[in-house]
Amino acid sequence: MKGLIIKDFLNLKKHSKYYMILMIFYFILGIANEDFIMFGSMIIVFSAILPITAISYDEKNNWDSYALTMPISRKDLIVSRYILGIILLISSFFITVLLNVVLGSGSYRESILASSAILAVGIILMSVIFPVIFKYGVEKGRNFMLLIVLAPTGAAMLLSKFGLTLPDKEVGKILLYSLPLITVAVFTVSILISVSIYKKKEF
Repeated sequence: MKGLIIKDFLNLKKHSKYYMILMIFYFILGIANEDFIMFGSMIIVFSAILPITAISYDEKNNWDSYALTMPISRKDLIVSRYILGIILLISSFFITVLLNVVLGSGSYRESILASSAILAVGIILMSVIFPVIFKYGVEKGRNFMLLIVLAPTGAAMLLSKFGLTLPDKEVGKILLYSLPLITVAVFTVSILISVSIYKKKEF
């Protein structure tokens, strides 16, 4: 499995210039505002996207068909993609916290809380999209991801249009404190679904 993850990192290294340019832009924006939460949000979103990019390279080159001729289980192929995503997301989390503490103007506690919430959302986003990708392919998965990302904005607009309000602070706190459990549950269920889908897939 270690070899599979290294292979994905090498593939991403060759095609990461575009993401690096965007990260530099948001980094400069963070310095200007003395707040790296926006930078953290974007880098975590990109960290959730990068494993999809790695999968798209494999799909284009028919890697999975080749890999399955070797002593590699289908479960390992799936789990390695999730581990890649987790490595990228957790790395992004620590980078964001470090930048906020060293260069930001907010408190250490606020930085940890905000970055943790963004990390959880990134893991949930990846967990929701991966089964769709393994079932229908990368292109449909990307369209679904765009829909998921835009959904909160659409929901907020609908709430405003019908005069509905967002949950109060107490409900918000409950959701925030339960977010780790929700994240772990969604991540675990996602792996089980993806493995089940992939075991039935024909190449």
